[in-house]
Amino acid sequence: MSRNTIGLIWVGGLLGAVLLTVVGPGTLGTELGLALDRLVDSTTLALAQVGDPLREMIRGFAIATYGVFIALCVVARRRHLPSMATAVAVTLVFLFLVGSPRGWDRSLHGAHWLLALLLNLAASLLMTRRLAGSPPGGGAGRRFGA
Repeated sequence: MSRNTIGLIWVGGLLGAVLLTVVGPGTLGTELGLALDRLVDSTTLALAQVGDPLREMIRGFAIATYGVFIALCVVARRRHLPSMATAVAVTLVFLFLVGSPRGWDRSLHGAHWLLALLLNLAASLLMTRRLAGSPPGGGAGRRFGA
């Protein structure tokens, strides 16, 4: 592990300590939950104002980027790269966001689909980076000459 990584871990720990000192360790979870609620509420309000065409576009992009992510996972799996745990985790969170029993028709003005789109974009970029860093013939063992 490089010194930069270790230094970043220490800086992150110090920032966490300062945050806990300022906010208070007992109320940190409550404050973060309230901030997340405000973010979802403002996103829902903004999406409610733009109308149905944009919501449908976001929904379509979320589903399409999930398909891209799964295809990238299949390619990574064929190259013997780790991808199964990521695929399972992203699928579970994606279904949690958009696939609850009433989730397919609920009216959150598309906020849950926007979150699903952002999740899929992040996961697809992660898998793309993983694929770009590996040779076509094999996984991590071959990369280091083993």
